[in-house]
Amino acid sequence: MGEYYAQDYSIIMGLVDLLPVILFTLSGCIIIKVMFNELRKPFAVMICSGVTLSITAGLFKALWKILLALNVCDFYPFNVMFMPTQSLGFILMGVGLISLLFKKKEEKNGDKVNVATLPVILATLAATPAIKEDGSIVFIAFLVIGAAMIATSLSYLAVKNKNWICLILFIVNFVGLIIMGAMKPLSSKMGLDVTAANWVEQSVNTVAQAALLLGAYLMNKKGFFAYKQEKAN
Repeated sequence: MGEYYAQDYSIIMGLVDLLPVILFTLSGCIIIKVMFNELRKPFAVMICSGVTLSITAGLFKALWKILLALNVCDFYPFNVMFMPTQSLGFILMGVGLISLLFKKKEEKNGDKVNVATLPVILATLAATPAIKEDGSIVFIAFLVIGAAMIATSLSYLAVKNKNWICLILFIVNFVGLIIMGAMKPLSSKMGLDVTAANWVEQSVNTVAQAALLLGAYLMNKKGFFAYKQEKAN
């Protein structure tokens, strides 16, 4: 367990840490609203669960920083749970969205095949805490895989709709998340202290989530599946 000190964090830092959570929450609401009736229910539920877990992880991490900054306590479970919960949320959301690319095939196979993916993911992620310290690499890998699936799915819809602005925004979001995942080794190489590294991480995360929200908003304005209507006409 790492040691954390109140002087490394501030109330402002904790409050600012809520900004990307709010941005992601708005993005998640748009995606859930659009996808819930478009996908088969198991995948729709995965997206809802993934968004909920990711929001919970972000809220608890921000609350941990605020409690630490106020010298109330170091409630480390809120910090420790962040990466496992966030990675699980991204994986579930990613699997739900990536099903868009295989929708026709899924309709032939039925819901039973779709439901089977959930326990496999949960069992795999549940085993990772046993790896202890090295588990962080596993969680980062899951985070990147989940982010890649989300970006691929949304970029696919952007290309189908010929919405190049949204495509760029979704790519920016993905690149930002990759940088976030690499911040720990990068901050060590750059010689950044905990406070500086956190501000850089928050800034990158805010830009990434702002790009996702703007991309989701613009796509929703035109219609995520507008290309289907144009093809039908």
